[in-house]
Amino acid sequence: MKICIGQINTTPGDFAGNFIKIRAGIDAAAADGADMVIFPELCLCGYLSQDLIYHPAYIDQNLRYLSVVKEHAYAADPQLAVVVGFIDRSAKESGKPFANMAAMIRGGKVEITYQKRLLPFYDVFDELRYFEPGHDLSVFEIEGEKIGITICEDLWNDKGSDDYSYADNPLQKYRDAGINTIVSLNSSPFIQGKLWDRIQMISASSEDGLTIIYVNQIGGQDELVFDGQSFVVRNGDLLYLNGERLQDSYETIDLEHRSPIIQQVKKPENRQSIIDMSCSLQDMLVLCLRDYAVKSGFDELIIASSGGVDSAVVCLLAVEALGAKNVHAIRMPSRYSSQHSRDDALSLHRQLGCWDYIVPVEHSDVVDMLNNRYSQHRDNDENLVTRKMTGGQYNSVADENMQARMRDLYVMHFSNAFGAMPLSTGNKTESACGYYTHFDMNFSFAPIKDLYKFEVVKLARQDKRIPSSIWQKPPSAELADGQIDEDSLLPYAILDPIVRAYIEDYVSTYRGFEDWVAQQPEWMEISSDPDFLQKWLLTAVASQDYQKITKLIGVMEYKRRQTCPGTKVSRVAFGIGRRIPIVEKWS
Repeated sequence: MKICIGQINTTPGDFAGNFIKIRAGIDAAAADGADMVIFPELCLCGYLSQDLIYHPAYIDQNLRYLSVVKEHAYAADPQLAVVVGFIDRSAKESGKPFANMAAMIRGGKVEITYQKRLLPFYDVFDELRYFEPGHDLSVFEIEGEKIGITICEDLWNDKGSDDYSYADNPLQKYRDAGINTIVSLNSSPFIQGKLWDRIQMISASSEDGLTIIYVNQIGGQDELVFDGQSFVVRNGDLLYLNGERLQDSYETIDLEHRSPIIQQVKKPENRQSIIDMSCSLQDMLVLCLRDYAVKSGFDELIIASSGGVDSAVVCLLAVEALGAKNVHAIRMPSRYSSQHSRDDALSLHRQLGCWDYIVPVEHSDVVDMLNNRYSQHRDNDENLVTRKMTGGQYNSVADENMQARMRDLYVMHFSNAFGAMPLSTGNKTESACGYYTHFDMNFSFAPIKDLYKFEVVKLARQDKRIPSSIWQKPPSAELADGQIDEDSLLPYAILDPIVRAYIEDYVSTYRGFEDWVAQQPEWMEISSDPDFLQKWLLTAVASQDYQKITKLIGVMEYKRRQTCPGTKVSRVAFGIGRRIPIVEKWS
């Protein structure tokens, strides 16, 4: 049996655009003499459509394009089996109004449909909000081979559990029915290391002669990026893995004459081989940024470039996403900006080939003007400004932060005047601790929002276009003389793992953190300097430092809630998958 893997990049509501991609896959499959072409979950309407599906016209348009697919498939090859994902209205009078569906189209008609049975409701997934679960299997034949259909969670789960924890296991139901080939439609977002989790779990499910064809979508959608990496496993062996990183692909493979790439792939010793075959973190960051900008109607990007490692990596990603001549980098030095930072930023722009602009920032006169204006009630002791000034409670940090706020103003003016999308440069560690002025993260998109500081530095070190002096120097906001980030926080070698443990694994006590560090596998990178982290754990102040940071993370939720979206690459990111009250007393 020859199958075509239609690994495509869809957009919610772009029915015509999504159909063009599906049509291209049908044509490719027909030209290659394939028996079947498979597309991702909900590919007709796009994933995630979220509350758009409450519009009746949205569902109607989705169903209309299902008919268009039928017509084109029949014209291309009447015998070709085409499997697509779509939304239907639920047939039940009670329950949720919609159904997450797959259709197998052949001979100009929908021959069978399948309704997704297991609906995820965790992290970024909220399918139980919309969809009624199905209860039936769907089977069709190609040349006497019986084939079953599943949709994403029906085949595996993202919870990280070792066993299949659902009472209703569609895969086992298919086994019991004697089915030995499964087609799985997926919209599974990228997380670092997730390909290994997928393949080792699904390959284990394919033992005893079962063939599983896993087709995943590719592309960025808001905060999510889908990595594709569709694959085929049979009897525990990996037969095929899609290597396309950034574009749609339509690859036809002959299952009967396919030799294993890796035998018994679930074995732990195969983990590194799978990781080496995975999409890189940088590829996924570039893909999500490119899609967010282009799908939003932007073809130019604007960045505040300081000469620091965060803005350098964002500038690199922007150039990779849209091309150097579509990236505008503004240097905005103040009196506190070091000469090496000024030089580093200019050198970076020359290496990357992007546009360079310089707009010096002078904030002192602005601060003096504002404070003079605010002091017009200086004779009234009941006035807030008067009380703070006479009581010596004026917060001088506001003077430093004025530099950052002016830079934000200049970036937004460029964006508004010339039509370039502004990018934020904050990382996950700083976002966790609220270590940014309130508007720094309020631009359109934050490409490194879900990266810990050591991950940002690692990306910088991997690309020779970023001068080594940028990532070698101590990180600093340079808002005051001699300012270093780690003077206000903890060293990033300690801070990164604290944030990760607290945010991703909900470790909330120092004793729990000690255990968490000790339990990390050898291959898990959690710190830029593991030895330094271990030495800190032995100090008398470690527990107090830990509590200070976790409390800081809690009270900064109000700032994080107002930040722009950014690419999710970890299990728990600051975004739609993390739901924490802004006003709470537990933290």
